[in-house]
Amino acid sequence: MKNYLSGLILVGLATSMFGGESLPILPEYFSVRNAEPREWSNFPLVAEKSELSLEFAAPQPEKWKSLTLRQAETKQLWELTINGKKIGDLVRDHNDLESAYDIPVGLLQETGNQLRIFTKSPIPDDVQLGQIELHDCPISTLTDGIPLKATVVDESGQPLPCRFTIVEAKSKTLALTSETSNDQQAVRTGVIYSLNGTLSAKVRAGRDYEIFVGRGFEYEILKYDAQSLAATVSPIILKKQVDTSGLISCDTHLHTLEHARHGDCSVVERLISIAGEGIELAISTEHDKHIDYLPTARRLGADRYFTSVVGCEVTTHEGHFNSFPVAPELKPAEHLLRPWPEIFRNIFKTGAKVCIINHPRDIHRNFRPLDPVRWDVASGTFTDGRKLEANGFELINSGATQSDPMELTHDWMALLRSGHRIAAVGASDSHTVNFAIPGQARTYLAVNDADPATINVDAAVTEFLEGRTHVSFGLLAQLKIENDDLIATVSGPDWTRATQLSLFENGTEIDSITIPGPEGCKAGLKSTLRKKIAPARPGTFYVAVARGPGITEPWWMMMPPYQPASPENNPYVFAVSSAVFPGGR
Repeated sequence: MKNYLSGLILVGLATSMFGGESLPILPEYFSVRNAEPREWSNFPLVAEKSELSLEFAAPQPEKWKSLTLRQAETKQLWELTINGKKIGDLVRDHNDLESAYDIPVGLLQETGNQLRIFTKSPIPDDVQLGQIELHDCPISTLTDGIPLKATVVDESGQPLPCRFTIVEAKSKTLALTSETSNDQQAVRTGVIYSLNGTLSAKVRAGRDYEIFVGRGFEYEILKYDAQSLAATVSPIILKKQVDTSGLISCDTHLHTLEHARHGDCSVVERLISIAGEGIELAISTEHDKHIDYLPTARRLGADRYFTSVVGCEVTTHEGHFNSFPVAPELKPAEHLLRPWPEIFRNIFKTGAKVCIINHPRDIHRNFRPLDPVRWDVASGTFTDGRKLEANGFELINSGATQSDPMELTHDWMALLRSGHRIAAVGASDSHTVNFAIPGQARTYLAVNDADPATINVDAAVTEFLEGRTHVSFGLLAQLKIENDDLIATVSGPDWTRATQLSLFENGTEIDSITIPGPEGCKAGLKSTLRKKIAPARPGTFYVAVARGPGITEPWWMMMPPYQPASPENNPYVFAVSSAVFPGGR
């Protein structure tokens, strides 16, 4: 478990360099669990508290204008009240971050103030709370401290959309900034996606900071402290580390708060974050709606960085299905239908050619598509006679990961083995700016990538329908055949590590190598596995799978499993190549 007590311990009145005062009312950091059993094994077996409730004094009560606290791993909706009055909700985010709230005038009293943080949710949620302070200024003044400025360009000197992550140096807590979202930046605590590659923000004085600059999977991540960033007068050149020439990066599962009605990301913020993570083909998949991102992308100037496609997530009672491209003027597929034949018939009536079954082992509305009661992984068929007419299979959903990524991988290979023509898909299912990072899981397609603004969508659809997809979640695995040799490769940036590269034939592992540490941490091509094979019969297929430890750092933190199989959270990077059929299908 990460050391949540590594931050500042606050004692007595603290005075900032600008003369403002802070009053610590809870220096400690607590584990809090609202209900049993515990959610994660890295929390105490018995929770310290089921909610955070405390009494505090506030000398000169009219003096205190705002409150800050530190929180982490907050999945459910937790409320913050003072003296019975709600002053806000905690941020729903697994990241370790500082949150802030302005205090209504007249709310505080000299003594006997009651602060309470609680959730009404019955679902167990292990969270970390504490390090609570009162401040004699509003939040806007509190964050008007150390200036942070930077300009990021690509290797040709052109402005480059990117992500800035700002953390306190000691605790790695995502830091409060002075910034808010606008048409050029998408902002959350400690995170600023910039469409034009510029950073101009301020953070609280009196602390040390680290600033990370990146642009998703294909690029390096650069680290600065506040002093070195201030001394950087030339533009920061952000270099590509993963060669994806001839490949486009695609996220087939994207949402916004405006249209999905949950999460926190506006359409403008979504487009900026897509550009900032280096996604080149972005599929709008709002729930049961046809929403076109292009007009807004053109207004922002974001359309030069990616091609957007109108799709739809059809959220039925018997599974969720992403479909694209759809005709925006047509009525979305009826999502209240239940039998699969009618569901698929209605999906394809919207003009969609690609239909992806989403998070196939998750339960929604008490239905799990690949539930063992109906799904036989050995035969790759459904025992209740149903037929899956989807041609895409969401193998990695980085917004709703599985405890074991190989489970869905074996499901997909079982479908291939039974003769199903179905492509493996990686996607983010992002409804947020930072809680689930857009494009963290993605799909690579062999399509002309010379101009991301004019990607040939028909060519991309053909790649999906032919199953020529590469699933990437921090790594990129590719597989080809030369003469009688299978050649598997794994690539990635230097901030992800590949530890294993494996080959599968018809779903059975036939070879695997352990990748040494220095080799697995290289930028670009990390390792290669070659294997001689005999002439293959029709229907025989091969797949390459790469694995490694996940990212727990705040600049690209991976979410814990959405519906975990156990309380153990072991983050991973993962990649699956397209299936190769040397003897034909």
